Amino acid sequence: MQVLIISIVLVGVAGVLMATSILFNKLLFNKEGRFPNTSIGHNPNMQKLGITCAKGDAAKEFRKSREVLGSCSTKGGGCACG
Repeated sequence: MQVLIISIVLVGVAGVLMATSILFNKLLFNKEGRFPNTSIGHNPNMQKLGITCAKGDAAKEFRKSREVLGSCSTKGGGCACG
């Protein structure tokens, strides 16, 4: 029983230390006062490398396919592209 209590206390202390580390390093010592943007679509370094969000890529491909399908002549409810 003592081992269980000691392990719970140690995990709790480690959690508190990690939380304070994040608080001090990211929020208080960051020049902007907020967490850095890690989203691929909005990260300027990723944009410089040409890396984009998969969701955005899928939306672009969907729009392209709609343009192609929209220009087809429909016969009998289907697309008759040739």
